Amino acid sequence: MAPGSKNELRGVTNCQSNQPSSEGDAIKVFVRIRPPAEGSGSADGEQNACVSALSSTTLRLHSNPEPRTFTFDHVAGMDATQESVFSTVAKGIVESCMSGYNGTIFAYGQTGSGKTFTMMGPSESDNFSHNLRGVIPRSFEYLFSLIDREKDKAGAGKSFLCKCSFIEIYNEQIYDLLDSASAGLYLREHIKKGVFVVGAVEQVVTSAAGAYQVLSGGWRNRRVASTSMNRESSRSHAVFTVTIESMEKSNETVNIRTSLLNLVDLAGSERQKDTHAEGMRLKEAGNINRSLSCLGQVITALVDVGNGKQRHVCYRDSKLTFLLRDSLGGNAKTAIIANVHPGSRCFGETLSTLNFAQRAKLIKNKAVVNEDTQGNVSQLQAEVKRLKEQLAQLTSGQIAAEPFLARDKHETDYVRYFQEAMMLFKKCEQEKKSLVEKVTQLEDLTLKKEKFIQSNKMIVKFREDQITRLEKLHRESRGSFLPEEQDRLLSELRDEIQTLREQVEHHPRVAKYAMENHSLREENRRLRLLEPVKRAQEVDAQTIAMLEKAFFEVSGTEKVEKNQVVDLSGQQAFSPKAAKEPHSLANTEKLKAQLLQTQTELNNSKQEYEEYKELTRKRQLELESELQSLQKANLNLENLLEATKVCKRQEVSQLNKIHAETLKIITTPTKTYQLWSRSAPKLSPEMGSLGSAHTQNSSRFDNDILNEPLPPEMNEQAFEAISEELRIVQEQMSALQVKLDEEEHKNLKLQQRIDKLEHHSTQVQELFSSERADWTQQQQEHLSQLSGLEKQLQDTQTKNDFLKSEVHDLRVVLHSADKELSSVKLEYSSFKESQEKELSDLSERHLHVQLQLENVRLENEKLLESKACLQDSYENLQEVMKYEIDQLSKNLQNCKKENETLKSDLNNLMELFEAEKERNNKLLLQFEEDKENSSKEILDVLEAVRQEKQKEMAKCEQQMAKVQRLEESLCATEKVIHSLEKSRDADKEAVANLRSQVQELRASVCEKTETIDTLQQELKDVTCKYNSALGDKEESKVLIKRQEVEILDLKETLRLRIISEDIERDMLCEDLAHATEQLNMLTEASKKHSGLLQSAQEELTRKEAMIQELQHQLNQKKEEVEQKKNEYNFKMRQLGHVMDSAAEYPQSPKTPPHFQTHLAKLLETQEQEIEDGRASKISLQRLVTKLNEDREIKNAEILRMKEQLSEMENLRLDAQQLREENWLLQGQLDDIRKHKDGSGQNHPDSQQLKHEQEELTKERLAKNKLVEEMLRMKAE
Repeated sequence: MAPGSKNELRGVTNCQSNQPSSEGDAIKVFVRIRPPAEGSGSADGEQNACVSALSSTTLRLHSNPEPRTFTFDHVAGMDATQESVFSTVAKGIVESCMSGYNGTIFAYGQTGSGKTFTMMGPSESDNFSHNLRGVIPRSFEYLFSLIDREKDKAGAGKSFLCKCSFIEIYNEQIYDLLDSASAGLYLREHIKKGVFVVGAVEQVVTSAAGAYQVLSGGWRNRRVASTSMNRESSRSHAVFTVTIESMEKSNETVNIRTSLLNLVDLAGSERQKDTHAEGMRLKEAGNINRSLSCLGQVITALVDVGNGKQRHVCYRDSKLTFLLRDSLGGNAKTAIIANVHPGSRCFGETLSTLNFAQRAKLIKNKAVVNEDTQGNVSQLQAEVKRLKEQLAQLTSGQIAAEPFLARDKHETDYVRYFQEAMMLFKKCEQEKKSLVEKVTQLEDLTLKKEKFIQSNKMIVKFREDQITRLEKLHRESRGSFLPEEQDRLLSELRDEIQTLREQVEHHPRVAKYAMENHSLREENRRLRLLEPVKRAQEVDAQTIAMLEKAFFEVSGTEKVEKNQVVDLSGQQAFSPKAAKEPHSLANTEKLKAQLLQTQTELNNSKQEYEEYKELTRKRQLELESELQSLQKANLNLENLLEATKVCKRQEVSQLNKIHAETLKIITTPTKTYQLWSRSAPKLSPEMGSLGSAHTQNSSRFDNDILNEPLPPEMNEQAFEAISEELRIVQEQMSALQVKLDEEEHKNLKLQQRIDKLEHHSTQVQELFSSERADWTQQQQEHLSQLSGLEKQLQDTQTKNDFLKSEVHDLRVVLHSADKELSSVKLEYSSFKESQEKELSDLSERHLHVQLQLENVRLENEKLLESKACLQDSYENLQEVMKYEIDQLSKNLQNCKKENETLKSDLNNLMELFEAEKERNNKLLLQFEEDKENSSKEILDVLEAVRQEKQKEMAKCEQQMAKVQRLEESLCATEKVIHSLEKSRDADKEAVANLRSQVQELRASVCEKTETIDTLQQELKDVTCKYNSALGDKEESKVLIKRQEVEILDLKETLRLRIISEDIERDMLCEDLAHATEQLNMLTEASKKHSGLLQSAQEELTRKEAMIQELQHQLNQKKEEVEQKKNEYNFKMRQLGHVMDSAAEYPQSPKTPPHFQTHLAKLLETQEQEIEDGRASKISLQRLVTKLNEDREIKNAEILRMKEQLSEMENLRLDAQQLREENWLLQGQLDDIRKHKDGSGQNHPDSQQLKHEQEELTKERLAKNKLVEEMLRMKAE
């Protein structure tokens, strides 16, 4: 089986079900640790490595205080080969591209981490078969090997087309690497193609070598430069795109798949202090870092969207992210190779790369097969029909198993999976359709239910009003009704009848029964289609036939038995058949029921037969009309054929005559007669008349012409003229024949249409006559109904006259009541308008509060997002700082150990030097004893050597003093570092305190937002209750007489409300005073903080002065060391002269060997100590500068945190103010609701209101105390 077959099967099932897999489409992240460079041992790199691979999926970052462990899809160590990287990363992506999916592979990491090596291989080799070639060349090889395999397997039925394009993004401009003369290109977006580059060159390739040639040609045009971290650093993002199109033909249908393989080599992120970039390189690094930061922002936004947050994904902020939009959260399968540098100096960039890879691992794409099926419509329909038949056979269990025995296991599994998918899809569609129908029916049911409720309410109101009116009329006026009142009552009764009819139409039970009936019919139809139901129906039909026979037999036997019973009724009172009568009656009842069922089924079948008969009748009429029209057309065609035959005969005879006359005219000799023009005889009627005139004029010359012999030239001319005339005539005949045929064809069509229309008109007339007869019959029925209705109307008019008299009396009574009602309604409307105004004011204030709360919430979210970003960056910097401090402390310890070893070596050398000194003294004594007679020159030389030794001893003592001074300066610097570390710890504690305060403020803001939400919910509930109260007030029109008392009560409540508002105003003034006190406290706290900041700045200045003094001391020591170095060089030259002079004399036997070498080693060690002291001084200076930078960063961060604290405090105060306004609004709404609920009861007095106001003030005072305590804690 081919390697892509499983993926193809998975792609087909995904395409059918439209449900892409969630696990398979997640972005795969692979981490590769840079292998050591050629020529450098791996041991040296591993000793100072900040990253190490634990297993194939985990790696460890050696950070402080504890190492961090990261887990990815695959981790490649330093010894990983290019082949293993390709097989784990790119192999699956290339196979999915062959199956129709889009694929993307890109490398991410800092400059010098090995991205280009991973993607391309070594830059020195242009060989396609190099052992260290990268992912891109190996992807070409594997892709074209898969294409060749598919071609061999499918034969000529499948073809492939591969196109390559190569672009780079340099300084946010797009350039085509395959066209060196191209200017900046642009990105465009298409509905089907997605994002593409306008004007990019696409080259067709047919092999892996051709693709590699295109790649190498474009790679030479890519912008590359040298930095301090990498010899050849990529200065642009390169995107190599391979477009793969496959076309497969099967059963006259064409299946086209298109996929894109994007191979991306990103430029590395850089730090200027590491790369030492300047000028153009610095500008390039800025653009690279900007595009990579946009990529990181897109990935974080996609992770937030995957977690359910609503975020805008800023693809368009960078050309790189917009081009790779489908690869990040879109229609593609993506793999990221995160390259990291193992060096300890790249710790910060390594940490940021690992964090980026960990975030990218959470993104999930939605890859779909890019497939398009084309073909003829009829062929596609036939294919669909064939598949449906196979599906029906499979569902019924009748499909034959013989053709499938020859297929292999793969094809049968494929067919089975496809059929299962189709069945599931069909079943899902049917269930979805039925559910949609049920939902619509339920919606209709709810609408009808609402209409039914409304109609019931209206009916109840109508009936109550009618009952009250009739009772009043019965009590007050027992006389006859006026006609107007009768009319009004009749109209009300008709309205009630109409509402009852509408109630019946919109009754929910009717709709429910209709829905149940529909569902039962669907269930019945579905059950009938099942195979066991069909078999049961056949069995039922057989049993029905048997039961009918049995019924007829039983009915015959019953008749016989009845006759026998009548005959024997007088003789035998009981018989043995009487015991069997109940059994026979039960059987007859069953048979009757079965007979009724069969009769209903028979009626249904008759009805269906009638419908089918009607359809066949209509079809027969249409066919008869078509037949008659065709017969008429046939007769017309026969007549036309006869007429054309006669015309043809006449034309042939006329042409023969004209031909003979032309022969006579043309064959006349030129010497005796003048010939007529050869062009005279034409095939037109005018030329026929001319020819007859010519024959009359030339009749007298016929005899002479016939007697003369014709010359041969005349015969040839005659033959030529005849042939020319015949050709012209034939052409004209053919053209006329074509026109004639066209006209006849048109005439036939018109005649057929006329016949059809005539037949159709006759049918319409027949139908019209039948409809007219039906209409007349219906009209007579309507007339009869109308006469009956007129009689009913006369009866109702008599009743109406009686009711009108009663209605007149009732109107007189109601007129007085209406006047009273109008006065009460005016008062009620004025009160209602005042309430509506208050409600509108409250609603506006509520909306204003909601808008302010929404703005506060949005600002809070923005602050939280910025805080999270700053927190992440701060944590990364903190870890980097910890790691660097640890490295520096290790270096300090190493320096101390080296100093101790140097001290021990120096002590040993001093001991050796003293021993040598003693030996020299002994030698001098021996020289004095043994060689008293030696020359004075040698003594002078020895004296000089002794003096030089003494000088060297003095120098060594001076150097020892200097070393002690350096040690003292080291101790002083260590103390300074210790103090700086203490200050840093204090700063950390301050930052931690500020962070905890921010978290507390955040928690308080969250609590306040929750309380605001609860208050909003309570406000909504209050508004709902108020709306329901308004509805109740509309229905409570019966209590109009009590409105006067309610108005008085409301006036009293208004007076009480004024008193309560005065109390609230006083409380607000107290709150305002309290807020001013809090503001003063906050200003005092800010002053304290400013004092602390000033003291911290003074400490900083003091430390900077100390640093300058240390630098000055270091410069002085440098000058002293240079002076000693010069003196040392001068003494060494002198000692060399002395040694040269001493070499001329023989050595004494007691002189120690290697004396000069020991002296030289001693001097070298002292020089090495001086250089080490200088290096330690430089490292200390760097450490001091770094600590100053960190202190400045932390000071800036403290200031920023303080600003955030002040902003949060302002937000808290605004929220508190809004909350107080909400409390006020809620109190007002509660008062209104209490007044409305107690409309018929006594209202609360002013003492209760005061009690409530006091409770509110107590709560506010308690909350203000809590706020003061929080502020006091913050100030401390």
